[in-house]
Formats: sequence, C-alpha cells, structure tokens
Amino acid sequence: MKKAIALIVLIFAVSSSMQYRFEESEELSEESVNQSQRDERQQIFSIIRNDYNKALQIQVEVQTTNEPEVVPFSNNSYVIPYFTANWHKSVEYCNYLGLRLAMIDSREKEAGLYAAVKASDVYSSGSTLVWVGASDLADEGNFHWHGTGRRVAYSNWARRQPDNAGAEHCVEVGLHEYPSLSMQWQWNDRDCKANRYFVCEG
Repeated sequence: MKKAIALIVLIFAVSSSMQYRFEESEELSEESVNQSQRDERQQIFSIIRNDYNKALQIQVEVQTTNEPEVVPFSNNSYVIPYFTANWHKSVEYCNYLGLRLAMIDSREKEAGLYAAVKASDVYSSGSTLVWVGASDLADEGNFHWHGTGRRVAYSNWARRQPDNAGAEHCVEVGLHEYPSLSMQWQWNDRDCKANRYFVCEG
C-alpha cells in the first residue's frame, strides 16, 4: 500500500514537472515570437523613417534648386542653371551634374557659348555675365582651365585685362559696362566670391 502511494506521488510529481516545463517552454516560445515581431516592426519603422527622410531631402532639393536649362549648340550642349553662384560653387554644381565649368579654347567655341547664353533665360541685353572655368588661383598671372589643367591659350580679354584688381582670380565673360571697363562679349578677371550665372558643358 505504501509502495502504491509512493508511486502515485512520484507520477504526480513527474507529471507536474513536465507540465511546468511545457508551460515554461510555451512562455519562452511566445516571448521569442513577440521579440521577433517587435524586431520586425522596428525594422519596418526604420525603413519608413529612412524613406520619409529621403523624401524630405528630395523635396528640399526641388524647392531650392531651379531646373538647369540645357542649351544645345553645334556639337556642344551647354547647361545654364537659372541661378547665380560664386565661381567655386559653380564648379561644384557643374561637377554635381557630371559636367564641368565651360572652356573657351577657340573663337568658334566662344561664339557658340555666347549664342547659347543669348538663347537662354539668363540673357539680358543690358548686362549678361557668366563664369567660365578659367582662373589663376594656382599660379598668379597664369590662367588655366579647371576642367583640364591646361593653360589658357586662346583668350579675348577686355581692354587692360586681366588686371588682378582687388584679388581677382576667376574669369567672367559676357556683356557689361563697369565704371572703368566696357565688356562687349569679352573676358575679365573677377573676384571669385562674386555671384554670377555660369555655363556648364559636357
């Protein structure tokens, strides 16, 4: 009789232990599933947040950057953005477009660039000045093309230019009447910090 009671007690104890372990396993399994679900939700929220930030960035870029105007002429395609910038920012923006600040290495190339400027929205019959990619920033008095590193061979400087007046190192070209300088679609060295329209090319 005592043996039977002991056996029943043992069976009850084993059964209780197995049930406890089963319940504990269920709790662990449920906790693991919950953690997995939380991780998945966190990943989805992260993706949504990143996409939202990207959308905001695109929206800001669209709001603050005017669409550049592509002006084809002869064998060249010029991009003339409808906003002004200093010479350094102009170089950066052309590079951002996969282009370079325009070079003028012949009279024909110069005529083509001026024709593109006149056909664009930046043109004004009273005054139109644009940056091109020449400067003497690296070698005072010796102008080179930023896009190639080549020295400027062909040039069309306005009278008594370049004069480096007030640390002028970058080249603007076009039409303008300064108090002591008349530019009739010619070149002038100018302070690189001045804001000008600019011409990019491929």
